[in-house]
Amino acid sequence: MNNQKILIFRPDHLGDMLLTTPAIYALRQTYPEAHISVLAGSWTTSFLKGNPDINDIITCNLPWLDRTGNPSWRPLPKAIRQIRAQKFDHIFNFRVAAKAAVFSRLLSGKKRWGFDVAKSSWAWTNTVHFDPTVHVVDNYMALMQAAGVSEAPVQFRIFPKSEDLSPVNQLLTDLPPAVVLGITSGRPDKAWMPERWASVADHIAEQGFQILLNGGPSEGVEIDAVQAHMKHQAISLIGKFSLLQFAGLLKKCRAMITIDSFPMHMAAAVEIPTIAIMGANSSQMWGPYPGTYPRIVVEPPPEIPRDDKAMATIQPSRVIEAFDSFNLSA
Repeated sequence: MNNQKILIFRPDHLGDMLLTTPAIYALRQTYPEAHISVLAGSWTTSFLKGNPDINDIITCNLPWLDRTGNPSWRPLPKAIRQIRAQKFDHIFNFRVAAKAAVFSRLLSGKKRWGFDVAKSSWAWTNTVHFDPTVHVVDNYMALMQAAGVSEAPVQFRIFPKSEDLSPVNQLLTDLPPAVVLGITSGRPDKAWMPERWASVADHIAEQGFQILLNGGPSEGVEIDAVQAHMKHQAISLIGKFSLLQFAGLLKKCRAMITIDSFPMHMAAAVEIPTIAIMGANSSQMWGPYPGTYPRIVVEPPPEIPRDDKAMATIQPSRVIEAFDSFNLSA
């Protein structure tokens, strides 16, 4: 694939983009002269800033995946024509959804790589088995290896130094050591009750840590609900930092406790002690990727259905016990 044009098809969520960076890195290591483009939604492009594994970014907001609040189908025909004109030698699609397969097929490409899932495998010239018993990152790496990419250790690629981290340093100056709570995800079936978050937050604050509450720009109501139940002061991070600044912040914090979300994967990527509270999704496939850092997944027992009621079965005492097992000191 050296000297060939490669398109990484990843127009979806922030977490998915982060979990794909090890595969892109392995691709670059094996084929240093390849021209690697990434097709991404506008909500993830800033996250790729400073990544030396990528030659260029093609911004394309697919309306069914839109995160801007203004989805539109009108730009798609022009985008398809422009991408087809680049005549990619290889297109790698890490999604298994049918709509993504249709759009990816329209982009042409001499070889199209994807997983052997019934609803989308028809779109690929080359398929790889998708194993639901392993982490999605390992499936992504298997897709690369099928294309001749050398087997390599998983390395998440984030470059916060390409951003100005002075706002992060300014926030943390004169504060006690901080613990970040990622309380939002945008999906109700992943949410945990605000009073339970408050119970965990107060326990940690009483040990001398500063609580930082993380959420997206439109999730202030969830942050306020947790703060309303707390006895101690917490700081909201909403609107304070860019994605890469948030990565820089996490590196300076003592731990993160989070539901299944992009910040969970970010905490795992920067390898700080992480507690993931997971109900609806499989932790085996979607949990924090294993590494050298301490990580604990708190989830329902096997007999509990993994549905929108699963999170309600997780009590604060289990999360508190997990945090205390880290033996962190303020």
